[in-house]
Amino acid sequence: MDPVARAMALRASDADREKVAGVLRDAYAEGRLTPVELDERLSEAYGATTYADLVPVLRELPVPPGILALPDIRRAAPAHDATIRGVPIQEGPAGQAEPNAVAVFGQFTRRGAWTVPAEMAATAVFGEGTLDFTQALVTSRETVVTAVALFGSLKITLPPGLALRNEVVAVLGSVDVPVDPGPPGAPVLVIKGAAIFGSVEIKR
Repeated sequence: MDPVARAMALRASDADREKVAGVLRDAYAEGRLTPVELDERLSEAYGATTYADLVPVLRELPVPPGILALPDIRRAAPAHDATIRGVPIQEGPAGQAEPNAVAVFGQFTRRGAWTVPAEMAATAVFGEGTLDFTQALVTSRETVVTAVALFGSLKITLPPGLALRNEVVAVLGSVDVPVDPGPPGAPVLVIKGAAIFGSVEIKR
């Protein structure tokens, strides 16, 4: 099961339902929903069992950060064991790397000396995600990140010694990439995926 499906399959709590209900009431007070729409969506919210039931309730509405946020998984930072041209490569601790970063109506941040697997997924659904590779422990000559921004945003920061190959597609969204592709022969970060009504911003 992919990261988004796993996140959506989580059971919603009473607190989750109340947060969504609060967003609906605010939307009604701002004139975004009619009384009938408010009643219908409140019924959907209080009857929701999983996040997959709650997400559609907030369709077409602005959603503040922190609604239905998923917990971030912390990882211990491993030691360096090798260096080649560009950023250091630490092949040994690759198995310690967390392969998924997910924000559903919330936020995630990977910053500092975090371990980067050879392949990982970064997903923001009505949320915000940050991947900062400037001090990251890269474990492969080529790192592939599958990025999906669905009504959300992903911000990716690269150090000078990491080359970039961008393959992200914008579908009614935006993708910003740096002009500098990085030094020849350096480890490569390949970013695939899509920005669907969202944004992917890559900078050095």
